[in-house]
Amino acid sequence: MSFGPKRIDMQEILISSLWAFIAGLIGSFIILGITFVSSWVIDITGTFDSAASWLWEAGTIFPLVLSMITFIGTSITIFMTYILMSITSPERYRRTLTILGQISFFWILSYWFLTPIYIYLWVSDVKNIMYIFIWHTLLVCFWTSLILEVMNNYRHILIWLYGSFVGLLIAGMFSLLIFSWFSDWTAKLMALIILLPIINFCITFFKQLFELIYYKYHLMTNIDPLWDIFYQIEIEEKEALRLEEEKNLM
Repeated sequence: MSFGPKRIDMQEILISSLWAFIAGLIGSFIILGITFVSSWVIDITGTFDSAASWLWEAGTIFPLVLSMITFIGTSITIFMTYILMSITSPERYRRTLTILGQISFFWILSYWFLTPIYIYLWVSDVKNIMYIFIWHTLLVCFWTSLILEVMNNYRHILIWLYGSFVGLLIAGMFSLLIFSWFSDWTAKLMALIILLPIINFCITFFKQLFELIYYKYHLMTNIDPLWDIFYQIEIEEKEALRLEEEKNLM
């Protein structure tokens, strides 16, 4: 038996996407604040052309500071997105310690895995370090969005998976396009800050737009292939369990 995908409309998509954009702005403001406060330690807004003349200690601090700022900014963005959506759609997004714990675990795991890449790119080619900021933001927003959906709406996990990948692709294209508009590396560095709300918005909007298209398809055809996959697997597992029990009784 197929229960069908949950009902969704354009209004819900726009509201969720607006919350995602606002949460991204909050994260960007936090990044700006940290940048300002930490400016007495290292000139984060300084030009990359002068990076070669920095002391080795300053050069070592820079990638660590940048990875920490990305970690804090994206964590706050996703947390605010989670809170705002659970307030406006409590029937869809539950607030539990289990969900928050899984999201927090991924934040920390991604930070520890990506920080060495920040350091490596800084040593190998200074200018490439900006791209890891983009991919770090994309990765965290994508996977935490997917975790949030799976933990709340696991029956249609493939909808969230495919929709999230669509959002990730479009968010990545927008990010690289906006980033490439700037030629000066100082401007590029500052442009990274405005990408956080754009990335969070794109992933949320296009993920739910994919869900809406699938929902409309289900209404027109009464076919739910993504759920049927798991339903058939469930039937096969029950049949295998029945055969195993009969075998043990012999």
